[in-house]
Amino acid sequence: MNLSNLPAPTFDFQIKFLKYIQWLLESGSYTSTYKFALLMSLVNVAIESEAYGNSTLFISYEALAEQFIKLYWDQALPYIHDQDANSDSLGILYQNLGSQAIVITSISALQSKQANINKAKMNHANDWTKMRKTIAQTIHKNPAKFLQSPENVERTFLYHYDEKNKNGITLNCGIAYCLAHFSNIIFKLCQQYWTEFVRNNKRNQHLFNQNTDLQGFLFKQSRQNLASLVPMLIDIQDCKCFYCAKPLKKDMEVDHFIPWSKYPNDTAHNFVLADRGCNNAKRDYLADIPFYERWQFRNQTYHQDITSFAIEKGFTAHLATSEKIGKWAYNLAKENQDLVWQPPKNFKVIETTLDVF
Repeated sequence: MNLSNLPAPTFDFQIKFLKYIQWLLESGSYTSTYKFALLMSLVNVAIESEAYGNSTLFISYEALAEQFIKLYWDQALPYIHDQDANSDSLGILYQNLGSQAIVITSISALQSKQANINKAKMNHANDWTKMRKTIAQTIHKNPAKFLQSPENVERTFLYHYDEKNKNGITLNCGIAYCLAHFSNIIFKLCQQYWTEFVRNNKRNQHLFNQNTDLQGFLFKQSRQNLASLVPMLIDIQDCKCFYCAKPLKKDMEVDHFIPWSKYPNDTAHNFVLADRGCNNAKRDYLADIPFYERWQFRNQTYHQDITSFAIEKGFTAHLATSEKIGKWAYNLAKENQDLVWQPPKNFKVIETTLDVF
């Protein structure tokens, strides 16, 4: 059966889904940030799995653990006191009301050996596997079990939880589609609730004041050094802006082709080099279809060059995942009749023959 031919969930179901997510976040009593991380992880896996139509989707706890590690990795690093930017007094933000979250302590232990997430995964494979297993077990025992029961009343709208099944969960028909299609709303809501939980946690309040941009610290764009990718991008783009094709000088910048705001994960095939004018004008928009096709062609042509260089610099590089994310983003834009950007500063409603979910 061709899953791409499955019809989308009805509009009534999609509205019911949004109401359910709103209820879930507003009605929950939270002792940690795990439930927010689980929702965001489900979204990411749904996107990367090409969630078609009204189908089900099995997600392993280990796949969710990988997403948890990405979400919490930077948050497991010390947070500097606001009161003194030069202070040596550092603290790791608490993600639990009680003792520190197991996810944080597990990640911190590996960070003591390797600070870069991708190098840690590559250079400390055994430690990474053990950590992922520990976090997968934690997800099974905690947020997966309690996510849908904020009032101690079992609900199964997203999935049926089986305590004996330690492998994973199966999303109900249409849920993966909705998670992928309403990702931006879910991300923003989860980030807001997550930030409020961390801010209101008494164990954290000595680290910042009420004017601190805590959400910016928790969820800001990747802290990896994008400048390290410039030599490779200059080479494969012949030192020209990816968008306007003018020669690049000193005002070059690394741009997320699929904007960070749409999918907040760094994958090396997503990066292009642009002049500052094009990068600032494009902002959080998708570029027009010809640029999407150019991006696909570039990635397929220089796949090995991008992969080997990026891994050496500590970035994730997985062409198939990047292609799925790109297809998802443009299909969603097509469905929503979004505006896409054309250089220098023009916008138009997207027009494409791409197959939608």
